[in-house]
Amino acid sequence: MNAPHNRTETSQEAAESIGDLLPGIRKTVYELLKKFPCGLTCDEVEQRLNVRHQTASARLNELQETGHASLRINPETKKPFTRKTRSGRNARIYFVS
Repeated sequence: MNAPHNRTETSQEAAESIGDLLPGIRKTVYELLKKFPCGLTCDEVEQRLNVRHQTASARLNELQETGHASLRINPETKKPFTRKTRSGRNARIYFVS
């Protein structure tokens, strides 16, 4: 899987520059998720791995697309489970699938 980009020249260059690292970063995020049965928000992944939001978010999305991570639905609200972030906002919780 290639790194995502927004089709601008600079975004494509940035995506190409980290292409070889993707499997490692994706695996690191996956291994981290496996350690937390209660799941992690993107914010929590960022903090634990000391990565930027864009990196954590992209890797979580890729893990979802490949079926390695998922969101769980709260039966009461019919929406994904959430937890507060450092900023106090609700964020979806990702789980290993």
